[in-house]
Amino acid sequence: MRHFTVTALLALILGGCASAPPVVRIDVESPPPSSWLLQGRIGVQSGEQSLSGAIRWRHGAETDEMLLTSPLGQGVARIVRDAEGMVLEMPNQPSRRAPDAESLTREALGYSLPVSGLTWWVQARPDPGRTFEATRDAAGRLAQLKQDGWVIDYLDYAADAPARPRKMVVAREGLEIRLVADDWQAE
Repeated sequence: MRHFTVTALLALILGGCASAPPVVRIDVESPPPSSWLLQGRIGVQSGEQSLSGAIRWRHGAETDEMLLTSPLGQGVARIVRDAEGMVLEMPNQPSRRAPDAESLTREALGYSLPVSGLTWWVQARPDPGRTFEATRDAAGRLAQLKQDGWVIDYLDYAADAPARPRKMVVAREGLEIRLVADDWQAE
């Protein structure tokens, strides 16, 4: 029994000497890349309605272009932001224009997609102009972010860029958006 106690005590002491996982801090004071391209998969669940497909999102300081396609590659929607506001294009429908993405998607889809917040959230950053709550994982990365009534859970980070989210879930009152970033390039 004494041998077991000494062995257990040694294991605890040696275990305490093990190195901690590296901490990956995101410097929210430094500006994020002003231009980037994200390609991946998206799933949206709203009540009984759900859709899934691919997303190709090119973000720039003055413009955004988000292309959503079906699992078979057909264009489902194209959202463009420019100096005049937002435009939504969908097959066999007239283009719709609005001052912001949230009101545009609410009018067209019946629910509001948080496009302005997503611009920051896909970079594992809160929108700096709004209040937020954040929980970090053992490596110091965002595990959960709460902002503007949305809860963003970061499920996985890219192996080659440990500060870049790979899988995330954005949820709010009956709406859930799942996003998987397969490719991300700063431009």
